[in-house]
Amino acid sequence: MITDEPDSVRVKAINGQWIVRVVDGGRLAQHLFDIHAQAESFAEEERLRLGLPGEPPAEELAAPLLRGGRGR
Repeated sequence: MITDEPDSVRVKAINGQWIVRVVDGGRLAQHLFDIHAQAESFAEEERLRLGLPGEPPAEELAAPLLRGGRGR
């Protein structure tokens, strides 16, 4: 896919998986990962390759809150 966006690398959580979106010379590529650390590592390698500054890691998926207690 061709886009008018500048070179960039983004990590985003979707449906329990991690997508790394890479725009390189106007071409968009998306890479899917099951493990957050692998997605972040790949994204950092792509940023280095493209000469882009690093970014803070994407936030982990929040675990559902479990209610404890005795029938409150």
